Amino acid sequence: VLNLSIGGPDFMDHPFIDKVWELTANRVIMVSAIGNDGPLYGTLNNPADQMDVIGVGGINFEDQIARFSSRGMTTWELPQGYGRVKPDLVTYGSGVFGSSSDGRCRQLSGTSVASPVVAGAVALLASGVLHRGNLINPASMKQALMASARRLPGVNMFEQGHGKLDLVR
Repeated sequence: VLNLSIGGPDFMDHPFIDKVWELTANRVIMVSAIGNDGPLYGTLNNPADQMDVIGVGGINFEDQIARFSSRGMTTWELPQGYGRVKPDLVTYGSGVFGSSSDGRCRQLSGTSVASPVVAGAVALLASGVLHRGNLINPASMKQALMASARRLPGVNMFEQGHGKLDLVR
């Protein structure tokens, strides 16, 4: 499981994209922050906008899409094709408590905060089925997360993807 709390708009960086595809083809499950360029649409960051990567957006503790969370369909396939829905799912990324360098806690916000929450969920889920070996791959994990996500009412799919992470479900 590889978490990337990074991203950028450069979907034309072919060596980087090739490396992402190589890693996912070799069963590395990649989770990445979708970006903090919301509320504008079409602001998704690479590599979270890639099909093989689990792209994560942020919500607050009232289950509302965080204003900063990037949203919209992917744009790098245009004009030859059509975009895909991203983010794949959302989780808490606004006002999350984390550690600081002075040993205390501090509040953090951003999709870079939400992404490791999903990466941790992936690691936990994978640990429960390690004995099944070949069943764990980027596609099966992404499908399990998206199928179990809870839709947020009144929020469109270009903001929440398949919905809020629901680890128990």
